[in-house]
Amino acid sequence: MTLNELKIGERAVIRAVSGAGALRCRLLDMGLIPHTAVTLQKIAPMGDPIEIRVRGYELTLRVEDAKEIEVEEVRTR
Repeated sequence: MTLNELKIGERAVIRAVSGAGALRCRLLDMGLIPHTAVTLQKIAPMGDPIEIRVRGYELTLRVEDAKEIEVEEVRTR
């Protein structure tokens, strides 16, 4: 599953970051590295962009960029 497929409030752990060259480097520089927990906070009214919480701060991403981030949903009991 990719980051853009999460629902509001769902938590996930980043498994892989793909993308070409500069995009991948930019995503990694923003703290979106494998084994990092993220939570989907908000989705804009028209569906793009999305806001996630990662490493204690809110980050807004375009949906196209979020599609490059593979995540595994964290199941809560």
